[in-house]
Amino acid sequence: MKATFFVLNEPDFLQNRIFSGESINGVKNYGFLFTDLRTILAGRGIDLATQDIHPPAEADLIIALDQTVALQQIKRKPTAKVYLLLNEPDTYYPENWAKENHAIFDRVFTYDYTLADEKKYMHHYFAIDLDGTPAFQPVSEAEFNERRLCVLMAGMFQPTKPTGDSTSLLYERYQTVKWFARHHPQEFSLYSRGINPRLLQSFRGLGVLQRVLPAPIVKKVTNSVVERRQTIFKAVSRGPVGPNDKIKTFRNYRFAICYENTKLAGYISEKIFDCFGAGCVPIYLGEPEIERFIPKECFIDRRKFQSYEELYKFIKTMPYSQYQGYMQAIADFTKGVEQEKFGSEANAQRIAHVIMQDLQSATL
Repeated sequence: MKATFFVLNEPDFLQNRIFSGESINGVKNYGFLFTDLRTILAGRGIDLATQDIHPPAEADLIIALDQTVALQQIKRKPTAKVYLLLNEPDTYYPENWAKENHAIFDRVFTYDYTLADEKKYMHHYFAIDLDGTPAFQPVSEAEFNERRLCVLMAGMFQPTKPTGDSTSLLYERYQTVKWFARHHPQEFSLYSRGINPRLLQSFRGLGVLQRVLPAPIVKKVTNSVVERRQTIFKAVSRGPVGPNDKIKTFRNYRFAICYENTKLAGYISEKIFDCFGAGCVPIYLGEPEIERFIPKECFIDRRKFQSYEELYKFIKTMPYSQYQGYMQAIADFTKGVEQEKFGSEANAQRIAHVIMQDLQSATL
């Protein structure tokens, strides 16, 4: 059976590159779940390929990856089964999470357990490349003493405060960078491939200024805002990190700011697992009920601190004996990390099982 994997129309995804394991847009490929899904389906007689190889009009099965709007008008067989994989959070692509865009899909696969009803919306866990994460290594007191204090690796920030109903944590991430840049720049490191200039140019009230002031004055104000924000990032920026060097870099730090892109339910990404692999204690903010999935002794819960100053004092004064407690909890957890819950192949099997059941029902 010919099947289409409908992805973002970019070279890094097309020509089956999404399955290749090569870096995407300069970062580590997160396509391991999709590669495992492709392998499982191939074992059941289904040939899955990106839309430039298998056009949707020729496919009996279409699986869209974060593509809702683009697929609405695409020509396809009336009998084709159509599925949606919701991978990126609504922080980036809110249109993909709008239910009015889901009508064309037979089923939607999501890690958001509050959305899943096991009818239209099928639950799977956010898959982690556990096989690609190094085994935990203990941290000696000598290494603890040599490590720098705190690190953050990220490329996305939001300098303006989001609306009240937003699940985005990009503003919180920016506020953390700003606080450390102003108060303790020598004890904080930001690694990033670069900040999108458009993010630096946006500020609340810009639209009003553009309507009432001449363009040269608006440009002057905007440039002033950009310069101020650039100063913040420059104070703590240590440059980029290669796609496969994250964990090695984390190993140089005691703590890592580990804020998810969103506080959407079920979105527990590789960020916290990368910290575990490096023996670096994560300062976590994201999944609202994180303790359901990861023991609270393994991380520092950002929500328990009223201010950045309070958080800073906590990590700055933490003795090795207390740090060891986190390390032991991480060691215990990573020994028993549930492949059947977080593992890539297990989640690919969940998705494939539903698809195969649907295909079999369609032939009865």
